[in-house]
Amino acid sequence: MDPKHATGYRIGIVNPLTLVGNEVKSILRERAFPFDRIALLDSSGEGAGSLTEIDEEPAVVAAVSAAELEDLDLVFFCGPPEGNRQWIERAAEDRFVAVDLSQPSTAEDGKLAVAGVNLEDVGASDEVIVSPHPIAIPIALILHQIETMAPIDLCTATVVQPASEFEQAGVEELAKQTISVLNIQTVPHEVFDRQLAFNLYPAVERNEEFVVGQIRQLIDLRTEVGLLITQGTIFHGHTFSLFLRAKEELTTDRILTAFRSNPIFAFAEGDQQFGTIDAAGKDEVLIAEVRQDGAIRGGFWVWAVCDNLRRSSALNAVLIAEKVLFGGGGVN
Repeated sequence: MDPKHATGYRIGIVNPLTLVGNEVKSILRERAFPFDRIALLDSSGEGAGSLTEIDEEPAVVAAVSAAELEDLDLVFFCGPPEGNRQWIERAAEDRFVAVDLSQPSTAEDGKLAVAGVNLEDVGASDEVIVSPHPIAIPIALILHQIETMAPIDLCTATVVQPASEFEQAGVEELAKQTISVLNIQTVPHEVFDRQLAFNLYPAVERNEEFVVGQIRQLIDLRTEVGLLITQGTIFHGHTFSLFLRAKEELTTDRILTAFRSNPIFAFAEGDQQFGTIDAAGKDEVLIAEVRQDGAIRGGFWVWAVCDNLRRSSALNAVLIAEKVLFGGGGVN
């Protein structure tokens, strides 16, 4: 894709003050993403005028506008979908590529894309590309790897969701709740409807049918997928417990060999074992355990963890942008 300006590509980040928006900025810097300019834009009505930084230089967030978008080649849309939809719909008219990280996405005509699953299908002609829900991406990666060996008949997943799914306010409230519980004080619950500290319960905001629909679009519509999302006492990172059954029986060694052959996945060394906190800041999906089910023939379990802000969101979006602008097909 050729840039609009001779000086190079101009990139936008809508709602850069969100946790995912800030992670997009960090990954662009880490990967030395070549750009002429980055515009920081707000669609929420709350961030315009805020001071932040780009590459350790001061930068001010401006209100999103048609004039700003028209100047850009590619725009990452983070934050609440309600404020983004009308601007994403301008992608064709204003000739920019929209990479939508809003959750749940409202881009009805967008193409779902996951690096390591179907990134090769993304081309310069795609105007709106959706980076799926942070829960959908690791599950799709795991199922895609299994399907290189045999079609999947069934997958049921239980996911523990972190406080950071509710942005910085959720992280801060969990921290306050933890201190309050330890000090036997009243527990604040402005973000969460009950005590989250030292607790686990079915998540209030679940979007399970939406996430399952994205997974099946990415993998195989014939695969049966069940999903339960719980809310846990975790600041960052999703924890996945997957039960799978393929159409042919797979040994544990064969499954592990397949995972180890793909750099998207990582394993602990020696007798160590991954926990949720180990996923923080990691680009990989961390596989903690693969084991056969002793009671159901052909069934096996995969226990995995993944950084919900990085691998499951911002990194996938940046890899999409690299594919669109430069034709790359990397998955790391």
